[in-house]
Amino acid sequence: MADKKVKVKTPGGKEMELAPEKTWVLAPKGRKGVKIGLFKDPETGKYFRHKLPDDYPV
Repeated sequence: MADKKVKVKTPGGKEMELAPEKTWVLAPKGRKGVKIGLFKDPETGKYFRHKLPDDYPV
């Protein structure tokens, strides 16, 4: 788990800089795929997923 903050849009519609609680890669066999992060909205406490930049350490 990296503590690097990323600018994401929360389910409430606000843009915030948050650090993901968990990261993983979604990739079909033999393909590059995308990096996904699990974030927690500080206002509501709900969890949501968001795509991470390609250069983000997993």
